[in-house]
This record gives sequence, C-alpha cells and structure tokens, in this order.
Amino acid sequence: MTPALLSPEAVAAALGQFPPTAEQSAVISAPLAPALVVAGAGSGKTETMAGRVVWLVANGLVRRDEVLGLTFTRKAAGELAERIGSRLRRLGEFERRGLLPHLGRLHAEGRLAVFGELERSGAPESARRAALDALAPESPGGDGADALLERPAVSTYNSFADAIVRENAVRIGRDAEAVVMSESAAWLLMRQVVLSSDDPRLPDRAERPSTIIDAALRIARDSVDNLVELDDLDAFSTAFQDVLERPSQRAGTSVYAEVRTAAEKVSGLSVLVALARTYEAEKRRRGLIDFSDQVAGALQVVRSHPAVAAELRERYRVVLLDEYQDTSVVQTDLLATLFRGTAVMAVGDPHQSIYGWRGASAGNLGDFARTFDPDAAGRSYALLTSWRNGVDVLRAAGAVLAPLDAPVEVGSLRPRPGAPAGRVDIVVEDDLDAEADAVAAWFADVRDERHRAGRTTTGAVLLRSKKHMLRFADALGRCGIPHRILGLGGLLSTPEVVDVVSALRVISDPRSGSALIRLLAGPRWSVGLADLRELAQVAARLVRHDTALQPLPTELAEIIRASAGDEGGSLVAALDFVARQKPDHGWLAGFTPAARERLRDAGAVFAGLRRAAGLPIPELVRLIENELRLDIELAANESRGPARTASDQLRAFVDELHGFLQTDERGSLPSLLAWLDRAERIDEFAPRTEPPEDDVVQLLTIHGSKGLEWDAVAVVRAVEDELPAALRDAQGWLGFGVLPYSFRGDREWLPAFRWSAHDAPTQQDLKREHAAFKDGIRERHLAEERRLAYVAVTRAREHLLISASPWAGTKKPRVVSRFVREIADELEAPLPESETAENPYEGARATLEWPIDPLGARSARVRDAAARVRQAMAAAPATPTRDLELLLAERAARAAGRSPHAPTRIPASRFKDFVADYGAAATAAARPLPERPYRQTRLGTLFHAWVEQRSGLVGRARSADDVLWDDDEDATSASPADAEALDRLREAFLASEWGDLQPIEVETEIDFVEPDPLGDGRPHVVICKLDAVYRRGDRIEIVDWKTGRPPRTAAERTERMLQLELYRRAYHAKHGVPMERIDVALFYVADGLILRG
Repeated sequence: MTPALLSPEAVAAALGQFPPTAEQSAVISAPLAPALVVAGAGSGKTETMAGRVVWLVANGLVRRDEVLGLTFTRKAAGELAERIGSRLRRLGEFERRGLLPHLGRLHAEGRLAVFGELERSGAPESARRAALDALAPESPGGDGADALLERPAVSTYNSFADAIVRENAVRIGRDAEAVVMSESAAWLLMRQVVLSSDDPRLPDRAERPSTIIDAALRIARDSVDNLVELDDLDAFSTAFQDVLERPSQRAGTSVYAEVRTAAEKVSGLSVLVALARTYEAEKRRRGLIDFSDQVAGALQVVRSHPAVAAELRERYRVVLLDEYQDTSVVQTDLLATLFRGTAVMAVGDPHQSIYGWRGASAGNLGDFARTFDPDAAGRSYALLTSWRNGVDVLRAAGAVLAPLDAPVEVGSLRPRPGAPAGRVDIVVEDDLDAEADAVAAWFADVRDERHRAGRTTTGAVLLRSKKHMLRFADALGRCGIPHRILGLGGLLSTPEVVDVVSALRVISDPRSGSALIRLLAGPRWSVGLADLRELAQVAARLVRHDTALQPLPTELAEIIRASAGDEGGSLVAALDFVARQKPDHGWLAGFTPAARERLRDAGAVFAGLRRAAGLPIPELVRLIENELRLDIELAANESRGPARTASDQLRAFVDELHGFLQTDERGSLPSLLAWLDRAERIDEFAPRTEPPEDDVVQLLTIHGSKGLEWDAVAVVRAVEDELPAALRDAQGWLGFGVLPYSFRGDREWLPAFRWSAHDAPTQQDLKREHAAFKDGIRERHLAEERRLAYVAVTRAREHLLISASPWAGTKKPRVVSRFVREIADELEAPLPESETAENPYEGARATLEWPIDPLGARSARVRDAAARVRQAMAAAPATPTRDLELLLAERAARAAGRSPHAPTRIPASRFKDFVADYGAAATAAARPLPERPYRQTRLGTLFHAWVEQRSGLVGRARSADDVLWDDDEDATSASPADAEALDRLREAFLASEWGDLQPIEVETEIDFVEPDPLGDGRPHVVICKLDAVYRRGDRIEIVDWKTGRPPRTAAERTERMLQLELYRRAYHAKHGVPMERIDVALFYVADGLILRG
C-alpha cells in the first residue's frame, strides 16, 4: 500500500513557516507533469517554488539533486537557491531523526505548531533543536551527509545553457574556454567592426555611426535568438525592394513616400547582415561568445546529439522556470527540446512582460501547453494573493490593467488577509519644479509618519525615462532627504559626474570646446564670459598662424580650416597656448589680469592631466576629482546631504567604470567616452540589482525597478507622452536595423504588414496595409506602456504617490495620463486641476552676474562662516577638549623620548597583549612592523566578507570613503586551496545555530572610553569591531567568528573571553542595553566549538 503523501501544510509547519494558502498548496502539490503558474506581482512565487521543492523531497518523489531551477538574474537565482537550501537543511534535521514519515500525524496532533511559534518569536537555534529533540533524538548516522552534498541546481537561463555548451563544445566545433562577453564588451567589439569596415555601402548610409553600431548588434543578436540564417535575411532585404515596382492606380503617384522610406530602411539589412557576419567571425577569432550564443549553442548541442538531451532529462526530473514571460524564442526552444512532457513548472505574469525590446515575449505563456505538453493538456494554476501591496495600491494597479488583454487568463490580484488599506495620493502641479517639490514634501511626510511609529522607510522615485531625474533628486536634497540615483545613465546627469566626464573629454579630444567651457566657467576657475570670448579669439588666431605665430598663406589657412571642420579653432589648444606664454604676450592683452592667472592655472592642470592619461582610469578620475576640488565642493554643499554621503554619486560612477574596465582591458579614453555616450542613451532600460536602503530614496527608471519593492513609491511625470511614452517610431520592423517580424518566433503575437504582391498588388494597397500595420504598432505600444505602469504601481507596499504637471519645458502642455484618470475613477478620488493656460517657462528671464556664483543662495552664509574661521585662526588658541589634551600629551611624550605608553586607542583584539605584558605591547605599538600575511588570516578575511555579504547588511567598520578607491582586484578572491577551505567553513556555518538567523548588525565598530583599564593612570578608547549582533527574543547576542584554532589552555580561553567582555561593555555603552541582557559567544567555525561568556 502506497503511503499517503505529506501535505504542504504539514511540511510548512515542520519548517516553522506560515501555512500556505489554498492556491499555493495546489501549486506546491501539483502532479509531476507540465504545469503553468500565472503569478501576479508580489504573490509569493519564490516562496511557493521553494515550498514545492521541499514538498517533493519530503515525500520522496525526487532527490534533491534531481531538481533544476532557472531564472534570469544572478540575484534572483541566489535568493531562490538560498531559500530552498535553508528549507532543505531544516527538513534534513527531521530526516536524520527519522521523523519525515510521521510529519502528517504530528501536524494533525498539533505537535509541530511549536516550530512556528519559535520562528516568529525569534527564539535561538538551540530552542528549536530542543523542540526537535523532544520529538526524537538525532540519529548519529543517517543520510545527513548525503543530503548536504545533494543540492538542487539553481542558475540563470544563460548559465545553464553555457554549461551545456562548455561540456559539449567539441561536438559542435566550439571553444570550451570561450569567454562570455558582457553587454559593454559586445558593443565595443561591434564598434570596432563598424569603424574598421571597408564596405563601400556604409558611407552611403544616412544613419549616424552610433545608430549603425546599435542596429548591427541588434541584428546579430536577434538573428541568433530567433534562429535566423543571415543568408535568408539578406535575401529578404533584396526581395522587399519589389514594393517599389508595384503599380499605382493614381496617375500622379508612382511610389508613396512611406513605401519608399520603408524600402530604403529595409535595404539597410544587407549592410547590417555583412557587419553581423564580420562580428561573428571576430568573436570566433578572439575566442569570445555573446549571451545569445550560449542558448543557441546549447540548442544546437541537444538537437544534434539526442543523447545529451536524454542525459539532462534523466538528471533533472523536476524543472522550475521563473519569470517565464521574459524568455526568448530560442530559450523556449531549448527548454522544450530538453524537457517536453516532463515535470516542468513555468511561473510567470504576462502583465509584467516589459522586456519585449530585448527579445522577451509574453506570448510564450500562451503557448506553454502546446510547447511542453504533447497532449496540449498542461495544467494551469494561479497565485493571485498579493503579499506585498496595500488594498488601495492593488485597486490602482487593477485600474491600469483593466483594458489589457493577455495571452493567458489572468485573474485580479487580491490583498492578503489583514492587509493595510495603504495610501494612494495623486498630485497635479502646474509645472515640473512644483511637481518635484511636491514629491519631496510627500516623502518627508511619509518618512515622518513612519518614524513616529518607530519604522524606517525605503523609498523610490520611478520615472519612465531619466530625463528629469536630476530635478527630483535636487528637490529631495533641498528637503534634506538622503537619496541615490541608480544606473549609469542617471548618474551621467549629476553635476559632479558631468564635470569629471567633461575633463575626460578635454584630455582625450582637443575639439571638446563645450566641455572645456563648462569647466572654465565653473566654480574651480570662474572665468567670465568676456574672457571666454577672448579665448575663442585666440583659438581662431591660432588656426591662421604657424608654430612660429607667423600668418599662414590664405590658401593654406582655408585648406586647414576646411579639413579641421572647425573654423573657430580649438579652445583646448588656445588654453595650452595661454598657459605656455608669458603674461605680457601681445595676444593675451585682451584678457583681464585675473583671467590670465586662472587660465594659466587651468592650462597647467589640464596639461598635467593629459600627461597622466596613461594611468588606470579609476586613478585618473580620482586625480580629476582632486584637481577640480570636487570633494571639497560636495562636502561643503549642505543641499547634497551630510559630507559622508555627498560623494555617493561619484562613487557609484567609479563603480560603473570598474564594470567597463572588466570588459575593455585596454581601458582607452576614446572607448570609454563612446561607451558613456551609449550608456546615456540606453541605460534607462536596464534592470537594477541594488536592494532598497532604509531611509534612502532611490531614483531609477521603471524598467530598472522590476523585481524590487519599497515602502513608499512615487511614480512621477504621469502625463501623456511620458507615461504612456510617446511612440517614437511607429514603423516597427520597417525601421532601420529591426528584424522583420516574419523571422521572429513570436510573430503570431505581433502586428502583420502584408506586403506581398498577393496581399498588396498596388501602391494604394501597400499604403493601406502600412497604415493598418502602424495602428497595430500603436496598440501594442500602449499595451506595453500599461504593463510598465502596472509594474511601477505594484512596487509600492503601502504608500503610493502618482504625480503630474503639464509644463516641463515643452511648447505645449501635456495632459494628465489616462492611467491617472483610470486610477482616480477606481479610487473615487478627486483629480486635482492644474493651470495650463500659460507656460510658466515661456519668456522667463533672469538677470545673471557672470560668472555665476557657485555658492548660489548659500553664498552669504558660507562667506560668513569662512570669515569666522579666519577670525578664529587669528585668535588665541581655544582650550582643548579632554580627548584633544590626551592626544597632545601623547605626542609630546613621544617627542620627549619617554618610555612608551599604551596608545590612547586600543583595539579590543589587542587588549589582552597589554594586560599580559604592558611594556612589550606598548613598545610594539610605538614601533609597528609589517606582519607576515598568514593564510589563516586571509581565510578569516574571506569568511567574514562572505558572512557579511550573505546577511544583506552593510558593515559599519570601514570608513565611508574606503570603497571609492578600492583596487580593481576582488578583495575576496581566493586560490583553489583557499576556496576549498572556505567552502568547508561555509558549510559549517550554515549547519550552525546561526545559519538560519538574520543578524541586526554585521561588522560594526563601537568605541568606548575606560578611565584607567590598564592601570597606567591614563584613560583609553577601546575599539570594538563586532562581527555580528543578533536579537534573540528580548536579549542581544554578540558573536565573534573565529577561523583559527580554538584555545588549548584555560589561560588562553580567559584571554580570548576578555575580548568578548569588552564587546559586551561596548554594546551596553552605545545602546543602553543592560549588561545582563547581552550574551556573548566565540564560534570556532572549523571545529564547531562555541564558547559563551
């Protein structure tokens, strides 16, 4: 007799989880057959997928290593793997005790409820293990070791495909060691291909080089993603020219303009196909592959070698496909070839399909049954309870979706039981500046409200495009709200980053006059308008003279001007000239004396920067920051927030540069600047992986917000032509560099242009079909914008603001978005009116003094403060504080050569040395020597970094500026031997009582003062760096991770416990927690030894 299967509720109770809902339970316990799960935003799909894996393993239906989970990003894969892993580790504890077969009975008897109570109360791991021991003691043998080794495979779609290709590269003539190019590297390679091409057709193209590069890369990738032969695409380009030969039924019309334009654009496919071929050949020559090559290569392997597909099908009996609506045609073909008819469960939401521009197709959801179930009887499930959003937020989301059709049936999201009503506000102001101020005021109000309730606030400003991002950031800054712009495209609009990029342009290109003017007129040199005009005159004179400053013959001067393409000459060259000449040179007579000095200084600075152009780019950027004094300017500008965070945008920019350098080993300035230009154009579409930050408002595009959520979200610029965005090009594949829809795998879901002679025999028929095609493009565009608005609205947990304003520098006012009106109708909320009669920006003029005072409205306050500082410097020294007296006395003692004393600041880890031998420790501190880099120390650093990263918290033990200038080399890299040792430490940690706990602080530093801790009559500051702090019920536990050997003697144990006692006192001093409620522990990870104080 087959034993009854455990219920999902029983398994959840054993693991201390909330019981699944009926719809979640149906998904978790679904039969081992193809199934589609339509999961709405915030419906707990990750938790449900993890629950299904654990349920299958608990019932013995599959082994752990027979499960494959695929998703799109490494972040999502990591979260899913971590969640599944932690659940399976807990399940293993029941398994080792022989309790799995009895879980159903124990659940029915209510004996598993204790685990949920312990989980929700934050009880220590020891309490949970005691509850387990009460049910059954742990078996000394069992399958525990095997369970740790047998893990589900969780990866991204591309990583899975890449593994197939590398394991079978020889079968298809591929290089198993080929390097996968990043997005930046692929674009840079195509740029080289285009710029070095000698195709005679290229000069005849009217498109800009950057447009051709983007189009050629798009064709190269789309042809791979849709399994298109380049020869077929080339032939299509030629065949399409037949539309020019169709007869016209009107005497006055031979070929309609739109038909001629379409033929001209499609003809470009032939050129782009040639570039794509060269790109493919160059990749093979360099041993490189693209992301699209990974999946296409894997498909080639499994189609041409059925044995490989059979082996993978046997290895993975259960497959989970996350975010299935974002899969491309080639990804779907690969997965169907491998797993058709097996236990495949695809999870997706057609309403969140917002990446159509990169090959994703929500139509895959509609085709799931036909693709994976030979009998076309695939089961369908739904997860429609939102565990994220408040009631009114869901109502707003539903209003946006109401008119939308989907390829599969999708019900309406329901709020979770007990969900708060939430707060949805609609603000309509007269102009952009007023809108930005209203958004900042709204965030201030929400933050204050939540702060009074003892709650932090994560927040985001979501924009359809990054155009106005800086306006909203500035408004937040004026309200003193910490904020951060996410994404390189947005960063490139911040003033300090613009200054750095301008300096890079001046260094790289002598024609960068505009960039130079920005810097010369800025706060660093403040050169006036008249002197800038004089600099332009010098540039013009240099063009007409030789190196000896003698006039050139008129004919030669004309030839030089024509070849340079710039009759005004180079401002950069003019600045170099001013810097080299003596102040009394005749050509410099038109400058004011102050300008001559400032320009000479600027010339010297840029000459020095040009000499330093060979430095690694991060170092060059740091040098530019120092030379332009940006660090001082940012720290002194209170509108940018505290000095410690004022440079956040510049640090983020440097992080992006490190990403570029990983793809371009040469790191040349021209390549970097070309990459930055492209990033500014396309970055708004890139998804983000940065998690929300407490009490920080992040600014990003809606595309970048997918997969994230915040307590408070403002969806701004909700006006027609912005959200929904204006359709830039209604030509579809009739535009330049777009794969014709007939070649795409999702063509049945796309508008059709019936251009064949059978469907459109005349020019008039073509015109009619073209108009119908454009209408279809517009409808599809609006549907995509609706999905985008839905994603934006559902990012908010409780607080949602939708803002709009008619005037934002446009010639005509923009009306409030149809989405806003639909939401207002659903919520029965009044829609605020705005003034649209007069454009507040038209005719607006201001009288400015040149150069503009960089201090702006702060000028009087800053200058007054500077005067006070100068006055204080001239006055008698102030009486030093007690801490300063100690430091001065220590310096004087050292200068006098007295016997060394212990330093004022002592790390807790060194405190035992001063207790054991005060004189030796003081001498060693006075004359520090380099220490040998022991392997154990290196392992400890790697392990601590892993624990910190795993916690998701940011350590507070480093200076706020440390990360800005970190080396390119990954500090956490390890040799194979270290990596193996680190893996053992990780497994030991995960099996410990802290493996499943979430710390409240990691790597945090606390300093406290002791009047005379060493008996030398001197107070000392004890520096305590706490590895991790946990809250266990009403108690605090401080844990110090040790990767070295444990103490061997009682004396050693006493010494090491002294450090923990200092930690206890430090935490008490800072947070006021009573000493008796603070527990401390040393955990020797490799040995599994715990010492408690």
